[in-house]
Amino acid sequence: MRAFFAAAVVAVPLFAAHPAVAETPVGALILTMTVDGGAPTAAKLFCDPDGGTHTTPTQACDLLRPVRGDLGRLTHGPGQICTKEYLPHRVTAVGVWEGKPIRYARTFGNRCEMIAATGAVFTF
Repeated sequence: MRAFFAAAVVAVPLFAAHPAVAETPVGALILTMTVDGGAPTAAKLFCDPDGGTHTTPTQACDLLRPVRGDLGRLTHGPGQICTKEYLPHRVTAVGVWEGKPIRYARTFGNRCEMIAATGAVFTF
């Protein structure tokens, strides 16, 4: 006789896995960066209260607060001059901000262009 097992899938809020976040954050994002098709790196970012595995959560959250989590509206250093080297940086952000789903993906020509547009958000 064959036995069949069913696995239960339980949705866990993004911030519940982080013990340092005692209250529900305004923003909770999973950020990834892939350089030139290599292995992606990832970080969790929580805002209000700021935290997660991101190396500089307060700086990243300070950039996201004025745009209410809309990464497409970030303009950290619009006048920054970057070289023309091509080393693509693919970034993504998935999560929530004030209860609204966030999905962002963009490929920048190099690290300088990425930082000029997003500041500390993807520097982890």
